[in-house]
Amino acid sequence: MKNKKIIYIIIACIILIGAIITGFKGLNVGLKYSPNKQIEINIGKEFDKNNIKQIVKEVIGNKEIQIQKVELYEEIVSIIVRDITDEQIEQINTKINETYGISNEIKDIIITRNGSLRISDIVRPYIFPIAISLMIIIVYAGVRFRKINIFEVLAKIIGMNIIAEALYVSILAITRLPINNLSIPMAIAIYLVITFAIFNELENKQTKIDSQPKKK
Repeated sequence: MKNKKIIYIIIACIILIGAIITGFKGLNVGLKYSPNKQIEINIGKEFDKNNIKQIVKEVIGNKEIQIQKVELYEEIVSIIVRDITDEQIEQINTKINETYGISNEIKDIIITRNGSLRISDIVRPYIFPIAISLMIIIVYAGVRFRKINIFEVLAKIIGMNIIAEALYVSILAITRLPINNLSIPMAIAIYLVITFAIFNELENKQTKIDSQPKKK
């Protein structure tokens, strides 16, 4: 019991610290979801992403970048970076021309300026399916574990998931890990693991209730 209290205190402290950091600094949003520039260059032949990455690093330094192949034949490179000057884009284009024996000009390059996405925009597509699944789980749990107090069942399923997700977000805030494509799937995985663990605990508790001798 004492160990549980210590764990609860540690969790509460982490969530509190995470909330304070989020309030002052916000979460660390990854490159894809922050303001960035997307540069598309048609190379017209197969290319090595690592080679393009090296070229970009030589020009802009050790900044966070994302290199992708686009289009059906993967002959266009997409370079995403938070900030880059026109001069740097011209240098990158020149180096790519020299490397692949092509003659693209600046006017041939597509440059797109993307604004930042709010966390709510990232989460919104997942809200409805998770809410529906949670409702189904609660209804099923209410029927399956009807011998256990319904408020205890609800408190465990809803409360523990809220605490687990709050802890996860707090860890992201404290460690400054970026919000990226894996962040939401990780949150869903935590939701599934916690729900499974709660069901296992409730199952054991109902088994104990069933094994108790019935009162005459």
